[in-house]
Amino acid sequence: MIRTFPNHTRGLTLLEVVISISLMVMLLSALLTFSWEAAQTRRHCAAAADRTEIARQVLQRIAVELRGCVGAEEVGFPMEQRLVGDRRNITFLTAVMPGAHQYEFLDEWDDPPPAQHDLTLVSYGLWIDPYETTEEGEPLVGGLLRTEKKTLNQFLVDEEDPFDIRTDLWSHEIGYIEFRYFDGVEWDVEWSITEGNSLPQLIQVTVGFNSITEHELEDQDLDEFTLDQYPLGDDREHADRYSMVIRILAADRFFGSRIQRVGQQAAEMFGVEGGPF
Repeated sequence: MIRTFPNHTRGLTLLEVVISISLMVMLLSALLTFSWEAAQTRRHCAAAADRTEIARQVLQRIAVELRGCVGAEEVGFPMEQRLVGDRRNITFLTAVMPGAHQYEFLDEWDDPPPAQHDLTLVSYGLWIDPYETTEEGEPLVGGLLRTEKKTLNQFLVDEEDPFDIRTDLWSHEIGYIEFRYFDGVEWDVEWSITEGNSLPQLIQVTVGFNSITEHELEDQDLDEFTLDQYPLGDDREHADRYSMVIRILAADRFFGSRIQRVGQQAAEMFGVEGGPF
């Protein structure tokens, strides 16, 4: 005879079920929170990397063209084609290397490419809507503009011809730009030399992604962060801004532009036409 024993297997009580579900919910919540934070961190890092790459490309392109500046008066171009700039805009004459297509071998039946100018007048500046502002009353910025003007013969340039004058919205992400100029002794936010070698020794270029404010656009921040105390800009942290100091290779090593600036300042101070230099 086989004896059977009663099955004493016991199920979970309601309290145990509630505790188990609560623990599972807590674990899933922690896992989801970790995944969400990891995704946010990855998104922020990717955005920062993208901005860094955009700023690097913009600054390197400007640096390459500035290093090719032409400032000697022997070039024979009108005075307004020298390097002229303020805090937000810059225009300069630069020498560019021929494009790769100029070195291609052609067959006798191929049409040769059009001649390429080796001197180009380049301008950089922000596109700011002159009529609209943001809801906060700040300037409405559309990006960084680059204007290119061929200079083979300025008297034959067609202002309406896009091949002679070309304006591009070069980077719609850029909302801030600043230029500062070093004459060998001091920094300034304006540059305009009309005689001799017109180039500064160094130019600092700063670009940013947050749009420029009205306070900055009107140069009111210079009242607080003066040039003599903050020659390279304020000491506040700007996580969205990137700077590069560019040495101008064709600048006069004997600081001729510095002498010209001092002469212009003296002429303005004493009301004399032309400087003493």
